[in-house]
Amino acid sequence: MADAPVSVLDDPRWAKFNEEGFACSCGQRHVGLFPIQMQTPKGWPGEPVYEPNAALRMDGNFLSQDLCVMEGKYFAMRMRLPVAIRGAEPAAFMYTVWASLNQAEFEVYVDDARRSELRANARAPARLVNNINGYVNSGGLMGSALHQEDGGYPVLLLHGPQPDNDPNHRLLSDQRNGIGVDRMLELFAAYGHDMRAKNS
Repeated sequence: MADAPVSVLDDPRWAKFNEEGFACSCGQRHVGLFPIQMQTPKGWPGEPVYEPNAALRMDGNFLSQDLCVMEGKYFAMRMRLPVAIRGAEPAAFMYTVWASLNQAEFEVYVDDARRSELRANARAPARLVNNINGYVNSGGLMGSALHQEDGGYPVLLLHGPQPDNDPNHRLLSDQRNGIGVDRMLELFAAYGHDMRAKNS
């Protein structure tokens, strides 16, 4: 069923999801939104074995829960990628993804974070480096990383039309315009959390 351009507040399933929850194919009952997490950036060699942030190395390969360096040439950070739930803002379908920055921006962020001097909503160009299930060819989309003063993961906001982005890409549209309950259920199902059987 295609989403109608209306608020989820007009869909009784939204209230049920947040109050009673939905039974899921994973065997659990989910009450309310929960994040979908990408374990590593695309291209990371091998299984994720996380080191402490304090052990960061700028050469070779390094992976922590927050930071990644590959071959001493590619630099990425874990970020939050929100997709608005139409009519229920600030509620959002949330991915935790990896996005790449150039080395200079990466080093500035790391230094500011270590000194607890992050500036709220300071921006840096960033490129999504995960392909997200439910969004064809999403890896490589460009955006801005908005740093969080409290040290939380930066927020990745994807850009509109520009040379690196398809202006009609579904992920840009969904992030900008929001999604309804049917699309939300599709996106959860794409990661093994299928709650559509009795709720579509």
